[in-house]
Amino acid sequence: MKPLTHSLRGRAWLAVGLLCSGPALAGGLIESDLAAFLEAEFAADSADLTNPWWTMPAGTNSLYFADEDGECAWNLVEALAITTDDFAGDYAGTNARIVLDREWKDEECQYDTFADVWANLDPDETTYDWYAQDTEQNMWYMGENTQDADGDTGGSFMAGCDGAEAGIVMLGSPEKGDFYQQEYYAGEAEDGGKVLNFVTLDDMNCLKTKDWNPLSPGGVEHKFYCSDGEFGVLYLIEELKGKTVVVDLIGTNVTAPPPPATPSPYPSCD
Repeated sequence: MKPLTHSLRGRAWLAVGLLCSGPALAGGLIESDLAAFLEAEFAADSADLTNPWWTMPAGTNSLYFADEDGECAWNLVEALAITTDDFAGDYAGTNARIVLDREWKDEECQYDTFADVWANLDPDETTYDWYAQDTEQNMWYMGENTQDADGDTGGSFMAGCDGAEAGIVMLGSPEKGDFYQQEYYAGEAEDGGKVLNFVTLDDMNCLKTKDWNPLSPGGVEHKFYCSDGEFGVLYLIEELKGKTVVVDLIGTNVTAPPPPATPSPYPSCD
């Protein structure tokens, strides 16, 4: 998901990781640069996101809610029934799922239900994300097309364009201590992630991760991906920016507003 976790994905820290960690071993650096992407295998069904820790079947959605000092934020993440392979360079032809991620901010927390929110407020941010899964169930992040309420598209990038590279957002077989680059577009998208631990949360087996962005010092998020061994969902987020903001999963497969006219769901180097 992006808006509530927006721009929390790194390259500056990778140089240190490479010096300290050596080859990609369990509990160390997991390579996710272009060379690693080219070594990975992608089948024809690479747009089917079946990772056991974060599973996103086409046509499903997840609704999240956070209350921060009286401002309420609603975040809807939808795995759409459409795919794309319109990436550039060495990434061209990789089939990816298009995921629509929208955030609404109710500054006065005056609405009681999500239906009230999207019927009365325009999204604060709209993002189309592109995810592809390799044959080892590593989920690769191929880029995004994002736009805020003012029309600003800062943060948008596409793997293969202008030096941008894909990264890994969820490992197929994560182990404690693994860390990885989630995306790379210099000065725009440089997030990193690390597997912190495996924990029990509400009687569920959950993977706890830490995400950060060197472009936003001090911005750290902890995420909990909970799974039954076959199906997993991003269940709870603790956003840490000097204080803790709890973001809860409050519903799945909710009635969703229609997709917006802009931005485009498809990648482009333009």
